[in-house]
Amino acid sequence: IEGAERTRDIVDALKRFSAVDKMTPERVNLNEVVERSVRWVVQSAGGRFAVDIDLPPDLHCAGSSGQLQQVVMNLVQNACDATAGQRDARLAIAGRRADGQVVLQFTDNGPGIAEPHLGRLFEPFFTTKPVGQGTGLGLSISYGIVERHGGRLVAANRPAGGAEFILSLPVESR
Repeated sequence: IEGAERTRDIVDALKRFSAVDKMTPERVNLNEVVERSVRWVVQSAGGRFAVDIDLPPDLHCAGSSGQLQQVVMNLVQNACDATAGQRDARLAIAGRRADGQVVLQFTDNGPGIAEPHLGRLFEPFFTTKPVGQGTGLGLSISYGIVERHGGRLVAANRPAGGAEFILSLPVESR
């Protein structure tokens, strides 16, 4: 029981840490958030990971730029890790506006997500990475951030192979 309580306390602290910059919502330029996140992950990947970005200009939402960058970096880094065994490791990020939402679609050419794992991806401490390579908190924290921004984050496998994450956020009202 003591171990479970300590684990709960750690998860609660990490969730609070991920939401540290709780300032009043600002106008977030998602184009800049995506470009910055991709640049950081690709630089650390050492040129073995290609990212194609197809975003319309001026994608904006209201919220925390820092928190949304944490979400995007996590999605890009996970795609980089998932495609590490591919000869042509690749991620495509496409964006659009639809029904009052900004929709960002992250599609990789990795092996996809095992069916039994799909329903557990956003659980705290669940990871598909080898021991010592992941905490199992990235997607859980990302899911919470997106939810606090009034959005949705979903994962699926593509019929042609690879994984797909779809991030939807309310369009900023001017």
